[in-house]
Amino acid sequence: MLAAPRFHHLHLNSVDPDAAIDFYTAQFAATSRTTWAFPALEPDGMFRTPSGGVAFGDVWLPWYMRQGDQPLVGSRGNLYDHFALGVTNLDGWVAKLRNERVNFLEEPYNLGDTRAVMIAGPSHEAIELVEVPD
Repeated sequence: MLAAPRFHHLHLNSVDPDAAIDFYTAQFAATSRTTWAFPALEPDGMFRTPSGGVAFGDVWLPWYMRQGDQPLVGSRGNLYDHFALGVTNLDGWVAKLRNERVNFLEEPYNLGDTRAVMIAGPSHEAIELVEVPD
């Protein structure tokens, strides 16, 4: 019997991967990954630099430079609407993020038998913080 797959990573576009790394390491104590040259996924170039990412345990969020002149748009309402991080003490996280002037997309709301809040990341990605038990 094969072990069940585990989530590994989610690629994100960014206009400034270094700023994204700074945001996630400062706000959520994610582990920083070094930057690297990443092969372009579009025909407008061979490599995108700088690129980089952060890790939450064994889940990795890499960013790579978008190519072209189109500005990035928010993730809400698109194929990948948002991603979520589990946190304990949601009220404490809300206070911390407000103090850091993080943009709130949705105020705290009920989510089944728990609560959550939606914030914006540095590249307009939506991040849901879901309160989980200790």
